[in-house]
Amino acid sequence: MVRGEAKMTAVAAELAWREGDTASAIETADRILTEGTDQDCLAAGVAAAAAAADGALFDAAARWRVIAGSLSGAPGVAAAARAALAACLAGDLSSAAEDLAAARARLSGAAPRGLTVLLDGVDAALEAVRGSFAPAARKLAGLAAATVPADPMAAEQWGDLAVTALVAGGHDASAAELLAMFADRPTPRRHLLTAWLHLRAGRLAAARTEIAACTTPVLRRDAVLAAAVTIGLARRAGDDEALRATWRRVAPVVAGVDVEPLLLDAWGELSAGAGSAFERDTIVDAMTTAVGRVGAAWCVETDNWWRVQRAVVAGDTSLVVELTVEPRASAARMWASILTGDVNPVAVTEVADLLAHAGHPWDAMALCGAAAARMSNPADARELLSTGRALRARIGTEDNGPGDGLSKRERAVGELLLEGMTHKEIGARLYISPKTVEQHVAKIRQKLAVGGRAELIASLRARLA
Repeated sequence: MVRGEAKMTAVAAELAWREGDTASAIETADRILTEGTDQDCLAAGVAAAAAAADGALFDAAARWRVIAGSLSGAPGVAAAARAALAACLAGDLSSAAEDLAAARARLSGAAPRGLTVLLDGVDAALEAVRGSFAPAARKLAGLAAATVPADPMAAEQWGDLAVTALVAGGHDASAAELLAMFADRPTPRRHLLTAWLHLRAGRLAAARTEIAACTTPVLRRDAVLAAAVTIGLARRAGDDEALRATWRRVAPVVAGVDVEPLLLDAWGELSAGAGSAFERDTIVDAMTTAVGRVGAAWCVETDNWWRVQRAVVAGDTSLVVELTVEPRASAARMWASILTGDVNPVAVTEVADLLAHAGHPWDAMALCGAAAARMSNPADARELLSTGRALRARIGTEDNGPGDGLSKRERAVGELLLEGMTHKEIGARLYISPKTVEQHVAKIRQKLAVGGRAELIASLRARLA
């Protein structure tokens, strides 16, 4: 293949990747790399992007570093930034910081706007993995609304990463609100993040619906999240045979994929539903390595929670609780008591209520059910089961707002308007742009049939007080 033809073929491979034709892109890129005709590293970039999509984030980072060393100018800076993002998502924060610093050092004053957005996004991603979830999510959500196209060669899109960061920090309600902004732009990743939120909240039918909505082929990195939701659904159904069958189906997807710290809860779900001791221990070892690599307190706390969950599954009475953050710390201590047969129904109810209010009603129901099974007094057992059913009923009604015609997001905007916040301040609080706030306010005015600001505030105060 002559150089001109090789160049055109490499451009075609990159274009196919950008347009979502991943199979053709990878096949073409691999052929070019085999022939050694990739002078401009376009095929190498497709291979690096494909490695990240396959869940091989360390490999992707290494590939982008080689590309960065081979290119000058903006393409070299972009490659270094993509290496930093892949390393960050894998939890290799020191390498990610070095890659980001190298990229910034090579940045010229006349750099394209898209390149500065990419670098700022990597900086926010590092902030998120270190544990500053909400501030990082605000920055990432702002970058997602920037007036430059997203980089399809990067390992993650900023809006999706903002949602992932919020979920990792336990800000599920904010994550759901952010996903609602993307309702008109569905992607497999967003369906899966929505399904994961439904699973965590105990809305199992909704989780199944979102999984079913992923009709296009899901790349392996996304398939791991799908596997976690699928295993979680099987676990909550309480059918051991179905769980084993589900695990046999998802095990090949999970094997060998790099554990992402921001998805540590999803990996914990997989570890709790693993089909064999060998597979469970393999996942646990990978989680432990990832947690140790990051070294952040939030990672350790999350890992310890899943140690508790695995002990519950195994009925391990030697459970030692090492959590400090509520309500999981109280729940872990309660599980330890239940496993040893020491059940205080009043205390169980209190902890279950804490879990439910924190957005974990399924965990609350499971706690009540396990405690009821160990009660010698039938009346106390019935009371605990009744508490569990009440928590389950709450799931179906907690999202229904008052009948004032306003959506949940419009009510949130209205409440902040009553606090005297500006559109910019409301946007920062809700992880949306000031322009989106303005659009919500316009819809509120229309629904409430009001004109000026004073009339709007008066009407809101009457409805939302």
